Amino acid sequence: MIQRLLLSLLILSLFQNVNAQATAPAAATKPTPTPSVVVDPTSKLISEAILQMNKNDLDGSLATINKAIQLDPKIPGSYVLRASIYYQKKQWDLAQADFTTASNLSPKNVVIKFNMVEIKFIQKKYDEARAGYLELQNDSDMGDLAKFKVFLCDVLGKHDQQAAQEFAAFNKAGENPSYYYSNFVWSMLHQNVPDARDWLASAERIYSPRKNNYYQSTLHDAGFLPLPPLPSPAP
Repeated sequence: MIQRLLLSLLILSLFQNVNAQATAPAAATKPTPTPSVVVDPTSKLISEAILQMNKNDLDGSLATINKAIQLDPKIPGSYVLRASIYYQKKQWDLAQADFTTASNLSPKNVVIKFNMVEIKFIQKKYDEARAGYLELQNDSDMGDLAKFKVFLCDVLGKHDQQAAQEFAAFNKAGENPSYYYSNFVWSMLHQNVPDARDWLASAERIYSPRKNNYYQSTLHDAGFLPLPPLPSPAP
């Protein structure tokens, strides 16, 4: 799936930007000890839609965010939220269209661009997704994950020679999440589940749950996770 945590953080950050702009102390001629706060209707609708989505009320969330977009069609976070809803409904074209709109409204936001490419990946359009990830691999925040996704596209797209070269590059670079997770994938490809389990455990020990989630969610989508259960101990 689209990195669910990554999407949640993106929606929250975009919503906070809106809230900061749209929320202000009420005008007053004299200082008051507790100034009132005005939240505009659009921000309230966005907040309500987020809560509904988190409760898995996708139809309710969609209806609410549609109202927010009608009130103010210039908020990128609204389209990201609606794209997430469409994604969960597997309405890929609608999700892609909303991510495109959000990206046009917030062209420097790399996370939006990344999630646009994720839709191609989940549809198993690996060559198209690979091209999109390549454009993001030099980004300071998303570059490492994008490089890993290029590697995964080559693995799943059966571009074995390219995948082998990329795997060697990860090993040469050394300590980063892609190093551990590419070795996990390589071990699984060669049916070495014990080694794969060790690489996964090392990554989980070294990196934050948030960072591990970025990698593990896509490995679930690709069928590399969950790992088979450990064999029962001998009697």
